[in-house]
Amino acid sequence: MADVDVRDGSEWPIEPVARTGAICRLARGLDQAGIIEAELAQRAGSLAAEFVRRARSLGARHILIGATAAIRNARNGADVAEIVGSMTGLPVRVLSGDEEARLVYRSVVLGFGGTAARSACVVFDIGGGSTEVVSGVGVSAGRWVSLPFGAVSLTERFLCTDPPSVEEVEDLKAEVSAEIMHQCAYMPEEAPLFAGVGGSVTILGCLDRGLLSYEPTMLEGWCIQRERLPGLVGRLVQSRHDERRVLPAVGEGRADIAAAGALVVGLLMDRFPSRGLVCSTRGLRYALVRMAAEEAQGGRLDPGSVG
Repeated sequence: MADVDVRDGSEWPIEPVARTGAICRLARGLDQAGIIEAELAQRAGSLAAEFVRRARSLGARHILIGATAAIRNARNGADVAEIVGSMTGLPVRVLSGDEEARLVYRSVVLGFGGTAARSACVVFDIGGGSTEVVSGVGVSAGRWVSLPFGAVSLTERFLCTDPPSVEEVEDLKAEVSAEIMHQCAYMPEEAPLFAGVGGSVTILGCLDRGLLSYEPTMLEGWCIQRERLPGLVGRLVQSRHDERRVLPAVGEGRADIAAAGALVVGLLMDRFPSRGLVCSTRGLRYALVRMAAEEAQGGRLDPGSVG
C-alpha cells in the first residue's frame, strides 16, 4: 500500500505506507500438471483477501489485484482468478507477459531516477513460473520477452537433490542458456545499466552487502560487482536446504528455489555483460500501485493511498 502524488508530473512519486508479502507458490506443479492445485488457489484467495482487509483498514481508496505467469499460463487460470476475485470482492487483472515486462521495466527505471532515466537499460524479473527481460532507453521500453521459466518451475524440473548435483546444475544451465540466447537475440549485446528485481536478486544483494535481514532502503540501487556474482551464486547452489533457509531474505519459503533463481541471474549476467548487477526493490508491486492511481485519477478520486 502506498501514497501516490498524482499532482507531481507523469512520474507520480510513490511513498510506501505498508509493506507485506507471503509466498503463495501458485506455480507449484504447474509445469507438469498444467493446472493450479485447488489448495493453492484457495490459499491465494485467502492471502489476497487478508491483504485487501489490511489495505482498507489503513485507508486505501483504490485497490488493484494483478495476476502473472501462473494464472495466465494455467489451463484453469480463469477459474483461479474467479476464486480470488470472489474471496476479495475485487476483479483480478491477469497481465500478459508483455504487460508484465513493460510495467516492471518502467517501475524499476523510475525508481532509480537520475541518469537511469537517460541510459540504455536491461531489466529482468525472475518469478516462479516466468522471467521477464526488457531492454530500453530511459523509461521507454524497447524490446521485451517473457521467458517460459522461473525459480519454481526450474527447481521442479532440474534440481532434485540437496544440494543440487553437478549434472542437475549443468542441465538447468544448458536449458536456460539456450532460451536466453534464442529469445534475447535481438536485444543489445551489453547493458550500461543491468538491473534485476525479485526474490532472487534480493537474496544475492543481501548476501553481497552482508545484511542480516531484508531492508529495501539498503538494497535499492546497490550494485553487485560482476566479479563477485559467481561466488554468491555458487554459495547458494552448493549449500543445503537447511543452510540456505537461515540466510538473509531466504527463509523456509525460498530455501528450495534460491539456487535455481541465482543460476538464472548468473546466466543473464553472462548474456548482458556490465560492470555489475544493480538491485531494485521497486518491481511489479510499484507498477500496480501506479496503475491503481491512474484508475483512481480517471475516476476523479482525490490523491491518496492506493494498494
